[in-house]
Amino acid sequence: MQTEKKIPELLAPAGSLRSMEAAVAAGADAVYFGAKNFNARAGAENFSDEDIVSTIRRLKILGVKSNITMNTQLYDGEIKSALYDAERVLNAGADAIITADLGLASQIKRYFPEAQLHASTQACGENIENAKVFEKLGFSRMVAAREISLADLRLLCEGSPIETEIFVHGALCVSHSGACLMSSVIGGRSGNRGECAQPCRLPYKCRGCEYPLSLKDISLASHIEDILPLGVASLKIEGRMKSPEYVYGVISVYRRLLDEGRNATKEEMEFLASLFSRSGFTDGYFEKNISRAMLGVRTDANKSASREAEIDVKYGKKLPIKMQASIFAGEPIRLSGRVDRSGQNFFAEVEGTVAEEAKTSPMSGERVKENLLKLGQTFFEAESGDITVDIGENVMVPISALNALRRSLCEKFETELAGDRVIGTVGNVKENFPHIKSSRKTAYFVCGESVTSKALCYFDDIFVPADEYILHGLHKYENVGIAFQPIAFDTELCEIREKSEKCASLGCRKALITNLWQVETARKCGFALFGDMRLNIWNPYSAAVYERLGFCAVVISPELSAARAERLGASIERGAVVYGKIPVMTLEKCMIRDINGLSVPREKCTFCDARKFSYLKDRTDTIFPVTRESGHRNVIFNSVPIYMLDKNIGGLFSHFVFTDEKAEEVDAVIDSAKKKLAPKGKFKRI
Repeated sequence: MQTEKKIPELLAPAGSLRSMEAAVAAGADAVYFGAKNFNARAGAENFSDEDIVSTIRRLKILGVKSNITMNTQLYDGEIKSALYDAERVLNAGADAIITADLGLASQIKRYFPEAQLHASTQACGENIENAKVFEKLGFSRMVAAREISLADLRLLCEGSPIETEIFVHGALCVSHSGACLMSSVIGGRSGNRGECAQPCRLPYKCRGCEYPLSLKDISLASHIEDILPLGVASLKIEGRMKSPEYVYGVISVYRRLLDEGRNATKEEMEFLASLFSRSGFTDGYFEKNISRAMLGVRTDANKSASREAEIDVKYGKKLPIKMQASIFAGEPIRLSGRVDRSGQNFFAEVEGTVAEEAKTSPMSGERVKENLLKLGQTFFEAESGDITVDIGENVMVPISALNALRRSLCEKFETELAGDRVIGTVGNVKENFPHIKSSRKTAYFVCGESVTSKALCYFDDIFVPADEYILHGLHKYENVGIAFQPIAFDTELCEIREKSEKCASLGCRKALITNLWQVETARKCGFALFGDMRLNIWNPYSAAVYERLGFCAVVISPELSAARAERLGASIERGAVVYGKIPVMTLEKCMIRDINGLSVPREKCTFCDARKFSYLKDRTDTIFPVTRESGHRNVIFNSVPIYMLDKNIGGLFSHFVFTDEKAEEVDAVIDSAKKKLAPKGKFKRI
């Protein structure tokens, strides 16, 4: 638990070398960036293998931390390559690796126990229970969900056993990060692989608004005084796709606000908006004022303001150095120095050639100073007053010897400041995972009333939301368990625990786990743990993590093809979605209110209580079912079902998802599964 309240680090984005230099010049304490592979901004310029090593070393020398993004989900065959990338950056001096793939995280800690791991926002960290599990898995920091409120952030910082990082400025995804498959199912570009096509920025056919999924950018610049007392470890600026000018401008403002411990002025907010905004900014999640006012698009006026914004960008940073030269005939010339890096002093001394008596013109102290000040492309800078020269009256030293001595001192400082070290090697990465065969049949029902008698007889395990389990008396059936809601902040956990305990008292013995924070509650209730598709299991290493956490079975990600699914081994039962409209977005805001044109205050809205599903229609008249999840959260499901009932997926059990199907449709799907019938109508294969 954090006790010391200090100024949070300011964490800047860098999608290119130029942006990195701008971030450093503007005063960033840390920079996050990625290589060409395995990072969630595949569209950024990113860094070559050579550049990323030299950049890490450069930042190390300057006293700026480097956090390397490896925050995509990985296929089995990519783990080895990713580990070699991790070896490269960690041995170069990277301060942390940001990752979302628990399998990769487990292997990094295996080969590099000293490595600092940060749980990416793609890992769906929302509350203290998440943080506790991440700590057990070797993480030292959790990037909290962008949707967190001030009240929940306060609780998280007070109770988390690891550091908390929050986004304070930049683009907002309308779906909780790590829980969006919309781009993947529509166009085959996976957000979990850094390839999101941003379907949320497109228009939809709604009564209430044309862009119900497009959010304004977040800006918490006017809440710095609220944030500083909490003990947040790091304030993160989104923007690896943005220009160096944007990075420099935004970091400069936040640097000033943190140093002065104050909120942004009206003029500073206007300046930030001129750099980039979508119809202004929002702090709706932070203030828990979630409404249609959070929606926004990039207007012509916004674009014009960005073009006209005046930014005097500076690049790079130098460290102040003081030097003292000692030059006397018959003695080796000596040069000592002191470097101040953020209040920390470093000392070094070097010796050169033996000075000689001058035969003609002796060397002057001013001439020595002049050459020592030629620091050029080094990491250091000095003024004339920073150089002291003790020199004999009749001494001669070749200029080349002075230059060599200066270079030698700078190189010695660079080595000391970089702290070069090797923390480990990967070696031979090869593991054989078993392929446990399972004929289990499982299903998730959004609505308890859709669980038919035929379903109760056909499925080995059925899961419904806890409210539906209680409401429809499903405790009477041993093969029915509860499915935890995927999202919850700390202020909600007490109610969820009470509801889970009630289900356990009614006889519930199993649970579908949709997020790591649910594990401890499920264990205390005595539930057998089944892993949902939302856990983003892409490789056998991540499946092994859930096995160690006590899961008896897991459903792998529906983004994996059938061929990849069959090859994914594990020591526990693995399942694949063979039927159903899968959840493609989980929204903190109530979009149902927007698409139905509702104006009643959010806290008084009962629309969702009376109607199970609404429907979102896109420009092509494709229809996506939308339902209430918990509170006023929404889940959007795909427009067409996955259909693999006529196919064999070797060794994997079958998992079904039922959303807005009527009872007779549920039974028809079961009949199709029994007879392995070919699909009718529109469908999607995995």
